Amino acid sequence: MAKVKTPLKKPELTINRLAVVLKEEKITNRALAGKLGYEEATVSKWVTNSIQPPVSTFLRIALLINRDLKDLFISSKDMEEPKRKMYLKQLAELAEKSKRTGKKN
Repeated sequence: MAKVKTPLKKPELTINRLAVVLKEEKITNRALAGKLGYEEATVSKWVTNSIQPPVSTFLRIALLINRDLKDLFISSKDMEEPKRKMYLKQLAELAEKSKRTGKKN
């Protein structure tokens, strides 16, 4: 019997450390969502790095849980070169997708 090959999953970008910080502070997604006025599902997407909130929301989170804003992000200074190149490529792709075409509807 032939083996079925599954397509390689594109590595996800980990931009924020929200999951780690919330665990350290013993704060649930539900509790954070309640404090911020967001749906728990939205906070869950932030925690899993599926989507990113605006920087202003990160600042609100840092102020609410009494943590430094930089604690909520990965360090770009500590990245090895291969990972840095991978991030640059994936971020460029994301930026390209979100560019406005300038065309009028």
